[in-house]
Amino acid sequence: MKIRLFILILCLEAVSSLYASYIPRQIPLDAPIYEELDLLYQLSGLALPSASRPWNMYEAAQILKSIPSNTKYSVLRDQIEQHLLQRKSSHSSSQFSYRITPTIALESYIHTNNTDFTSFSDWIYSYDERKPMLDLTLSMEGGSFFMFETSLQAQVGGYSEKHDKDSVIPIPQHGIGVVLDEGDGVLLDDAFLYRTLFSTNIYTADKELEADFPRHSQMTFAGDWWTLSLGKGHISWGRGMSGNLVIGDHISNHTYASASFFSDETKLQLMYLFFPDLTNSKRGSRAFIGHRLEFPITERTRISLSENIISLSKDFPLQFADPTYIYHNLFTSDTVNAIAHLELDVAISQGLFAHGQFAMDQFQLPSEQAQTANAVAYLAGLSYAWQATKGYWKTDLEYISIDPAFYRREGVDFLVARDLWKHQEHLKPYIIDYLGHRFGSDSQILMARGTYILPNILRLEGSVTIHRQGELTYGKAHTTTNDNDSTPNINGPAPSGDTIIERLIIGLGADYTTSIEDLSLYSQAHWIGKRVYDRPSKSYNSYAHDLQLVVGIQKRF
Repeated sequence: MKIRLFILILCLEAVSSLYASYIPRQIPLDAPIYEELDLLYQLSGLALPSASRPWNMYEAAQILKSIPSNTKYSVLRDQIEQHLLQRKSSHSSSQFSYRITPTIALESYIHTNNTDFTSFSDWIYSYDERKPMLDLTLSMEGGSFFMFETSLQAQVGGYSEKHDKDSVIPIPQHGIGVVLDEGDGVLLDDAFLYRTLFSTNIYTADKELEADFPRHSQMTFAGDWWTLSLGKGHISWGRGMSGNLVIGDHISNHTYASASFFSDETKLQLMYLFFPDLTNSKRGSRAFIGHRLEFPITERTRISLSENIISLSKDFPLQFADPTYIYHNLFTSDTVNAIAHLELDVAISQGLFAHGQFAMDQFQLPSEQAQTANAVAYLAGLSYAWQATKGYWKTDLEYISIDPAFYRREGVDFLVARDLWKHQEHLKPYIIDYLGHRFGSDSQILMARGTYILPNILRLEGSVTIHRQGELTYGKAHTTTNDNDSTPNINGPAPSGDTIIERLIIGLGADYTTSIEDLSLYSQAHWIGKRVYDRPSKSYNSYAHDLQLVVGIQKRF
């Protein structure tokens, strides 16, 4: 009996030491490990790993376990493992460690058209992509299962009182969806930082500091098969190239609570996102509540199912606290909006991979007589990757269609409003986003991309995007009677209406990691051409174009 007990203790210690080498932290979405692990799975002919991100370090370790160490891509696998084992702590003991990490980033932004390209949405490298000049991150670890991280950031704000107060526009009479009403604030369609021909992320006296920080923070408890995390940062559900249908990766400062339970193949995640009430009428705060299950059908096929709702917190039924419940059973259009979501990943062969997403907000059979418009969206993508003499090549093609009424409802919708200038009663400027795809409702998107990856050294990218936007943008009412109080009745397919905005975006990008530790250089160039198509006359007008350049250098100490 004593011998058995001794052997059991040794086994537990061995398992503990195996996982104790990993940091119990959430991995930022811009970390290279995501692209590298996806690439490793794709080259190996396996269905790609979990697309609900960020991962925890323990989850990434589980995912890596599926690839044997003697794989023909062992160099790539070893580099990924080194990312997982990398650990820096200024002060540590056996049970506690902490580190203060300063990061300095210097960026410059240049564009050529300050007449037609003047807003957040006109730029590709925009509000959520631009980095703070200084980021001071404090990280604390307790043993191998607890992580606390927060940061102080010196970042140029999106709104300038000196330059923008005379260029704001009021919220329209019908409001912005149902997140803002007329009189609740103003919109910034002509912003100083985005119309200026040359600007930087360096703070000067004529700029405002960003009031909403930290952009990234976390308090995480984790083990080898589970993670509980509270914090702020990027969230992404899906592997769409231009965006995802339920939770896109374009919003940088979600406030979230998440619980994940995973193995190398299967994952269950419970996700909660919290949105403040910004209305003068105090409609109530909103919360996104979703549960997502990912599992393999075969070694080459993976399916993901999720049920997702936005609920007004003042009418929050306690049943929503039960993650095992089917939320559609509690559906009331005045307080809840629900989207069902399906993803399918198929590894066709080694290097060749297909991905699809389908989401449904509202669908009626032809025999039904309700006036509510159908609201569905779908995404289809194809990818091929191969190993070169040095590095790896990858090509991607993606098509997306999003119905006009998708994301919109008369009671609760999937729009997100963020205040750009806090603690000021005389003026409340807001930026509006969609929780799902960044281009939002009434969109048709085709995107192609080619990427060259030399891990830990160089990444090059070229892309072409065609975006056709119908009339139902977030600034327009979702009914033919020009109000947001009734059921959406603008039917698809996208793009709808007589006036279609078409954009062609050609992009180039480069990221270079120097031989100096934690020093990187990066740049982007985007040419954007846009025009307006008049459907009745079948003619084009309002031609405009812009060349946007971004150059940056970042050093982490």
